[in-house]
Amino acid sequence: MKYLPNVSHKTPIIVLLCLCSSQLVNANELFTLKNLERERATLISDFLSNSLDSQQKHKRLQQRQRQLADMERMVLRDERLLSAKSKMVDNAFKEYDKTFLVHAGAEQQMSAMNKWLKNVNITNESVLNARAGYR
Repeated sequence: MKYLPNVSHKTPIIVLLCLCSSQLVNANELFTLKNLERERATLISDFLSNSLDSQQKHKRLQQRQRQLADMERMVLRDERLLSAKSKMVDNAFKEYDKTFLVHAGAEQQMSAMNKWLKNVNITNESVLNARAGYR
């Protein structure tokens, strides 16, 4: 009888630990996709940066594009995403060309940045016809 109270106190703690660990698994199932989003945002930020000269920008974009390709492969191979019931996952795969810039660009024989520019409808002609100024 002396051991029964100890067991009853330990049972809720064990159940609580199990529930917490299952929540951690659910919270981390989007980890690779969120990292991909961050890496893609960094690539685009470097592309749009005015603080880098053309040589620095080219070098950094090459490096970022390799990192992004690795991240894209990780997301495409992440089986946890298949079971995730998330709007973020649904949108990522529905908008393949925007999510997987390196892979989509390679399929169309263009760089990730050219693919991004095409996705946002920016062409050389629109840039050349743009006027600098305030609105």
